[in-house]
Amino acid sequence: METDWENLTDPILLAVFSFLDKHELNSICRTCKNWYRIAQDESLWKRLIFRNFGCRYSRHDESWKSELKRLTYHVPKRLHQTCLGHVDEIYYVCFSNSGKLIATCGADGSVKVWQYGNNTELLQSRQVLDRPSYANYVEFNEAETQVLVNCIVRVDEDMQAILAVLSIEKGLAIVAARNSWFPNFRGTWLHNDTFLIADVLAFFFSNDNVKLVACTFYDDLDDSVLLERPLGEHLADDNVELRPIVEMERDEYRPHFVKVIDWSKWNQDNSIEHDPNSSLNEKVIIIFQQSLEWDIVHRLVFYKLDVDCEVPSVAEPMKIIVINSGCMGVQLSADHRDIVYNFRRIYVAGDNSYYEKDVHTMVINLASTGEKPEIFTENKALEESTLFYLFPSISSDFIASGSEQDVAFLWDRHSKLVIAQLPHKLSDPNAQNGVSGVAFHPHDQEVLVSVADDCKVRIWMSANRENHLQ
Repeated sequence: METDWENLTDPILLAVFSFLDKHELNSICRTCKNWYRIAQDESLWKRLIFRNFGCRYSRHDESWKSELKRLTYHVPKRLHQTCLGHVDEIYYVCFSNSGKLIATCGADGSVKVWQYGNNTELLQSRQVLDRPSYANYVEFNEAETQVLVNCIVRVDEDMQAILAVLSIEKGLAIVAARNSWFPNFRGTWLHNDTFLIADVLAFFFSNDNVKLVACTFYDDLDDSVLLERPLGEHLADDNVELRPIVEMERDEYRPHFVKVIDWSKWNQDNSIEHDPNSSLNEKVIIIFQQSLEWDIVHRLVFYKLDVDCEVPSVAEPMKIIVINSGCMGVQLSADHRDIVYNFRRIYVAGDNSYYEKDVHTMVINLASTGEKPEIFTENKALEESTLFYLFPSISSDFIASGSEQDVAFLWDRHSKLVIAQLPHKLSDPNAQNGVSGVAFHPHDQEVLVSVADDCKVRIWMSANRENHLQ
């Protein structure tokens, strides 16, 4: 005997089913073949996505149902683990190239290396500096044998920046160090045994060009007493060989962030000539240059050069992107195809200049720098006068960024909409817990790590990834 439900027409069932959530829709699919057929209607799944992510959302997958599944089960928005170890604000986090290790550093002056896994554990820790000195950047070399650390040494009113190399094989002992005359130039790796500094001293006190200097170090210290010396004593060691690799004409800019791309592995713009059979060790060096006048435009400058050349020449940039904004953090994608950075635009009011509260996250496709950059919004700063560093991260489908608002933002790259705000709020309603940095796993975009002012390292996973671990 037929029931009233069996006599309902498709439009009526669609209208009823439109009030159900995704779990209820999946449940009614098991009721009968007719309801299964109706429940597959794309309008139902599209309505659910619009309900959760807004009507501006544009589909990326082949169907709205598969798109909702991607956004529900494959986005790293579940808190999988919280790691303790730091005793003050954490400023930076990064994965090693293999994704097996995580490095963190911060206001407590320590550098920590974590073994990533189902249960991430602290592998090594080194107290490099004592407060009020701190470390604000750390980066693995390709071989994952050393980390490069930018150290800010504060004594009374004076501030000195030192780039230090710590050996993972020697328990994060300091094996090399050089002065970095501009604290915001955090340096980067050029080779496994070579890092970059900027000769800012010449910039300020002579008419010499700004030099980007390759520092090749020799990890030949085995004496435990020498390895345990304070950071400053390593500056006198003679195990670092300096070689300028590029000179930039002196102008009204100072170097800030720097990134290096292997030219031979880069999918270059067709307008830039490249010989695939060339024996030159060519790299693309990307430098964010900050104007000496903070309310004047800043810029991203791209240099292509042979890093093995014995005599550096004054280099003409192959590309300049002018930016009227203050830079808050820069990152490369794992495949070196994209660069992502956070910025706040500058505006003038009367005789004063301010930063807008809107924090924009911009993505530039390095394979085709002529394309219009992608902009991701909704992140906001708490005040106009101060610029805090908030480091973003990028994967094939997602963009993530820290914020001053007690959350980490997560965007879908295809729709450019916020798909999650990862909570970092503290139990004290009056306490702020800014998220200073995030990092996607280099080989698994369903894993994200964030660090914040509350000294905790948080590891986020998708529902799909957590299910695979069980």
